[in-house]
Amino acid sequence: MFRIVIALGLSCFAAGIASAQLPFSIGVKGGAALTDAFENNTFSYPNTVTGTAEIHNYSPSKDYVVGAFVEFRLPFGLGIEADGLYRQLHFAMTSVPMIPAGSTLATFSAPYSETSHAWEIPILAKYRFKFPIARPYIDAGPSFRTTRNLLSGSLSNHGFAAGAGVDIKALVLHISPEIRYTRWGADSIPAGTAAPPYSNLNQVELLVGIAF
Repeated sequence: MFRIVIALGLSCFAAGIASAQLPFSIGVKGGAALTDAFENNTFSYPNTVTGTAEIHNYSPSKDYVVGAFVEFRLPFGLGIEADGLYRQLHFAMTSVPMIPAGSTLATFSAPYSETSHAWEIPILAKYRFKFPIARPYIDAGPSFRTTRNLLSGSLSNHGFAAGAGVDIKALVLHISPEIRYTRWGADSIPAGTAAPPYSNLNQVELLVGIAF
């Protein structure tokens, strides 16, 4: 993955030099998720041995985000940005039987974890406010997602993203820290699924872009 990122960075640098006078910029973008990928839920089910069992779904860690983007600059501070961002969605499940009072049975926990590999592709309309060096901006637009692993068939593949940031010009580079919010559509979980792994439909990320 890091080799891919390095290759993207070198490609973006070469393309940036070649297109310095054209009305578009290309760069790399990365950051971290500030929200969990999956909801923190606990489900209770009957158990023939202990009477009741609990299944706990959660995200064991926050996710990183990395990728590339291209922006077409338009008049009056407007622009259109398209990102290709890779993100890992971490899911874990723990099953714990509830032991009746006075029972000699030992408690146990059966942990299970899975990582979904996701590519997010937001296409955003952008507006930059007119300031000389650091230009605040806002952006918004649809976002699409493709995932790969056992959970990929149930996770939402579309949503809406909106963000706010600052475009800072440093010599030939543009550095743009941004807070971005994405609201994903509902998951497609089959009816009757036991302890369904609901994804967090509200996603917040801290991103930093470097463009040429």
